[in-house]
Amino acid sequence: MLTGLIPGILLAVGLGEIGDLGDGLIVMVRWLHAIGAVAWVGGSAFFALVVRPAQRVDPEGVGQVVGRFVGPYRDMVDASIITIVVTGLILTFERLTGNDASVAYFLVLSVKLAIAGWMFYMVWSLRRAGFIPEARSGLTQRLSWLFGYNALLAGGVIVFLLAGLLRAIFETAISG
Repeated sequence: MLTGLIPGILLAVGLGEIGDLGDGLIVMVRWLHAIGAVAWVGGSAFFALVVRPAQRVDPEGVGQVVGRFVGPYRDMVDASIITIVVTGLILTFERLTGNDASVAYFLVLSVKLAIAGWMFYMVWSLRRAGFIPEARSGLTQRLSWLFGYNALLAGGVIVFLLAGLLRAIFETAISG
């Protein structure tokens, strides 16, 4: 898949559509960052909106099916997290070292990174718990939506919103 992308970027660079090779590489890094995020948020949506509700209806039947794809899902999440972290570091360095980084950009980026860090922590803690929801009561039951797949999905959606806001802030800075 990447073997077709690289010649396409080189062709776009050669035709003057992207700029120099460094610009083409940044396009590829942005694409990889987006693919990693989409895979992770999509997987979270699948678990939060399909698997968990189905598990409440038929715990044994769904448990047998889920056991078969937890391994590949975990591998996909791991690959997504590694991709997001590596490409995110590159993109952060690229944007913050330019002349167009503003205080607003830095603040929104900080919030995005804090939410993403919290999401990484949530995945780690869910894995330690074996993905088995804990029995909760009282206040913790009412706040349980803050933890688990629903929270990962909400966090991912918010991170996507913040990414759009970052892009708007950056585009405003370079145009004005």
